[in-house]
Amino acid sequence: MKRVLVLALLCTSLLALGEEIQRFLVQVEIGADGLVRVTEDILVYFDVARHGIIRDIPVSYKLPTGERYTLRVEVGEVLADGAPVQFSRSGEEGNVLLKIGDPDRVVRGEVEYTVRYRLVRALRRYDGKVELYWNAIGTEWEMPIAHARVEVAVPPGLSEGDVAWAGYRGYYGSQGRFPLAWEGGRLVGEAVGLRPGEGVTIAVRVPEGAVRLPGAWQGFLWFLQDNLYAGIPILVLLGMFVLWYRRGRDPKLGTVAPEFKPPEGIGPAEVGVLIDDRVDPRDFAAGILSLATKGWLRIREVWEGEAREPQDFELVATAGREPLTPYEEALRSALLGGADKRRLSDLKYKLYEKMPGLSTRLYMDLTEAGYYMGNPDRVRSLYYGLGVGTIALGAAVGFFTGSLYLGLAVGVSGLVVLAFAPVMPRKTGQGIAALRQVLGLLEYIRRTEVDRIEFAARERHFDQLLPYAMAFGLTEVWTKKFEGLLTRPPDWYEGRFPTFAPYWFGMRLIALQHAAAAAATAAPRSTQGGRGWSGGSGFGGRGFSGGGMGGGGGRSW
Repeated sequence: MKRVLVLALLCTSLLALGEEIQRFLVQVEIGADGLVRVTEDILVYFDVARHGIIRDIPVSYKLPTGERYTLRVEVGEVLADGAPVQFSRSGEEGNVLLKIGDPDRVVRGEVEYTVRYRLVRALRRYDGKVELYWNAIGTEWEMPIAHARVEVAVPPGLSEGDVAWAGYRGYYGSQGRFPLAWEGGRLVGEAVGLRPGEGVTIAVRVPEGAVRLPGAWQGFLWFLQDNLYAGIPILVLLGMFVLWYRRGRDPKLGTVAPEFKPPEGIGPAEVGVLIDDRVDPRDFAAGILSLATKGWLRIREVWEGEAREPQDFELVATAGREPLTPYEEALRSALLGGADKRRLSDLKYKLYEKMPGLSTRLYMDLTEAGYYMGNPDRVRSLYYGLGVGTIALGAAVGFFTGSLYLGLAVGVSGLVVLAFAPVMPRKTGQGIAALRQVLGLLEYIRRTEVDRIEFAARERHFDQLLPYAMAFGLTEVWTKKFEGLLTRPPDWYEGRFPTFAPYWFGMRLIALQHAAAAAATAAPRSTQGGRGWSGGSGFGGRGFSGGGMGGGGGRSW
């Protein structure tokens, strides 16, 4: 019996001598300058010879959106029993790791370690307040803690009514309460008997004006530092600029002089493409007008009742007198389809199928004629496809990695590519020379007075440049210049004109342009890497032990 009692006492003594933290005092100061200063006094009992302790302080967090949020930590001093002690600092998996102690010396029994450090970014705006959500004692300590005390000092001048607080204790995820009491400008709370893995978390809110937080620009720079992938769109922007400069930039235009006649062999639809590198509905309408002025169509107004404007336009096949461009030949075939006449309204829901082919014909003609390095439509489509594909990739990356910001970074890169797509088609030197003539013609139509042109040449000059004026969007300007000079409509146009006036004739042509555009476009309807943190508040039932920043843990070594 005596032997059993002796053995029991021995076992009890051995259990009592286990390694533990006898006292853990955490003093936190919320500074008016926006910094958080932390002092940790840790009284450790070593039951066997050790070099010291390792203190892990988490500083990098992955928010639910995938954003990386990293604290800036400045370690002030590290003491052992009140005297400076050797320590090393390193980074490991989002932690600041302090290895405290001399590798050539061991300690036993009680040693009190003091660690002082300050933090930037530990304070965050939340619901119009500034909040510190802090794991004062982390849930990753491998030693039991006999007695824990947490003190939180708020900025000077605040009363108890200005401050809101909450405290939690227990294992990670626990919402067990850690009571805090207000004691003259600071909050104080204590706990005993924390087992390994149990911690203490505090959440404190103060008025926003009580502290000075870093500005938005500084926050953006920190965001870029913490999330290097956020620079992907910037790199893509620079890359696309270099690519445009080398492969998409047109040669220099040079001096533009007025031109009174169009470039040889270039129709008004081609002119419209040379100006902006794309086929527009206005180019299509200008092509119809060119067919008429060259004698291959007659345009007839269709009236119903006593309306003030024609309700439709009819295109009548005629025998031409001037050669057509390849595009104009394809356009005439698409409009008439072998018929003698067709109304524009009859082409609705039919012509849209032929428009892609007509546009391709126009691009190919200009490319084969040597005005472009490559088909402008294909060049744009290549970059549009690349941009859309990159956006889709961003959505997939964001979904599968759980990182909203990484997905956005890739997606925004796709938007950058899309933004460059319209300017990537490149003209050749021959194309720039033609463009220079085209812009000279535009200036002539816009500015030149035509009243000095000989009477016999007025009608021909009017007809010759009218389709180009439509391609430039200057139909009204060009027709108005002939006010009082022309007294009857051209022979290729039939309409109601009680008194003919070039200006009103221009208005009818604009109506024709709109009707042509409507016919061309009308289509039938059938056609991971770190510790998680909520990034939110410790209030409103959302807080829990280990749910804030900081904390971490430690062990002996």
